[in-house]
Amino acid sequence: MQPEKRSETPLICSVLTTFCRSDDPDLWELALDSILVQAEPGLEVRIHLCVDGALPPAHEAALERRQPQIHMILRNPENLGLAGSLNRLIEELGEADYVLRMDADDISLPGRFRTQIDWLATHPDLALVGCQVTDIDEEGRAIGQRNYPVDASSAKNLLTRQNPVSHATFCMRRALLRDPAVRYPEAYLTEDLAFLVILAERGHAFGNIPERLFQWRLGTGFFRRRSSLRRGLTELLWFGRAVLAVKGVLTTDWAFPVARLVLRCLPAGMMKRIYRTNLRERAVQHA
Repeated sequence: MQPEKRSETPLICSVLTTFCRSDDPDLWELALDSILVQAEPGLEVRIHLCVDGALPPAHEAALERRQPQIHMILRNPENLGLAGSLNRLIEELGEADYVLRMDADDISLPGRFRTQIDWLATHPDLALVGCQVTDIDEEGRAIGQRNYPVDASSAKNLLTRQNPVSHATFCMRRALLRDPAVRYPEAYLTEDLAFLVILAERGHAFGNIPERLFQWRLGTGFFRRRSSLRRGLTELLWFGRAVLAVKGVLTTDWAFPVARLVLRCLPAGMMKRIYRTNLRERAVQHA
């Protein structure tokens, strides 16, 4: 059988990303490079960047160097946060076939965009797809792996206990964002989970490709940022909505949001040790 010919009209792939003073400009440039290499014949990659608040001189210099490679730059006069910045970009998307996410210090491996887009093309039931992830440290060394469920049913079930799709690996159909209700809500350090809960509530399916095509950088403050009562209460709200959307009222899955609240109240060092156990993998296996 002859392989299917791709259309001569290139697909437009818009990448939503942000840049703020807390980001490392050198790592940001590495992240941009990993986006740019995704372009290929038949796939046009457009970077849509929101600058959140004022930037130090080193950041401005990096932005000036890279400006010709960026399709659109929006600036927030003051910090709006991740949700506000991404929603601004969504409103200005214009023409696109697919929309992807990328953070300022992570790495997309070659072929990530095309592989995810092809997966969506052959899985019309999915509105959004992620990929498998390798954790890296600040020097780019691999320090672990994150495995996410591939099929939509498992991903939906996992939503009641942990995030089933890594936020920075999101690849979605442009049509999904034409629904004004599909936006990022203000949810402290939980915007990714909240977005997926909204999709589940509105009947949209999501999953992951089996390939490991993304490197997620865990900085020195990763666990400290995740150890707080405020984040725990925010997660309790959104995981509670996930339980209602997926399992309903009469279910034992209510135990998981409460357990996560307890986890967020632990010291950062203890949380780090728990993260390094196989609890995450066991949750995925039993989703």
